[in-house]
Amino acid sequence: MRRFLIISNSIDTSKPLSLNSLTGYGRLDVLCRCITAAFFLSNDFRKDVIFEVYFRINGKILEIQGDKVRGINPDERAIAGLLKKIFQGRKFLGIRFYSENLDNFIKNRKIVVFDITGDYSIHLLKDHDSFLIGDQVGFLEEDRHLFTKLPTLSLGSHLYLSSQTITILNYLLDKM
Repeated sequence: MRRFLIISNSIDTSKPLSLNSLTGYGRLDVLCRCITAAFFLSNDFRKDVIFEVYFRINGKILEIQGDKVRGINPDERAIAGLLKKIFQGRKFLGIRFYSENLDNFIKNRKIVVFDITGDYSIHLLKDHDSFLIGDQVGFLEEDRHLFTKLPTLSLGSHLYLSSQTITILNYLLDKM
């Protein structure tokens, strides 16, 4: 199993969500694209992925397990509609939404942090199963102390979108 971890710095899961304005909801569109990148192939769905998001504003975690979840469609609006129901308290097979702090979110995992300041050492991917990626804001300075002992990788000198980073990682992991 590969695990993609996202820290969302701007989404407030307690606010009412309008499906007509995903960018106005703390950039929910970014999260929806990340979910699509993590799970979807052309005419296929990755069952070997766990996707987790830590929502900083609410101290909540969303976990989607690819081998158990059903009924997710790849378009942003459909994913946002599902997230709206989850944020309102509905339960779905293969999806958990619960309270947790950031320390526990990253504790006891073999994590690689993806950051433009990291090394370009793709061989580290073989030894890890969890990949921490920032949202459109990136990682906050106040969190960097949590990552000091974790390996940090870069995909090169270009700053990629979070969803693009997931797509590239899926490609690299598929090739191994």
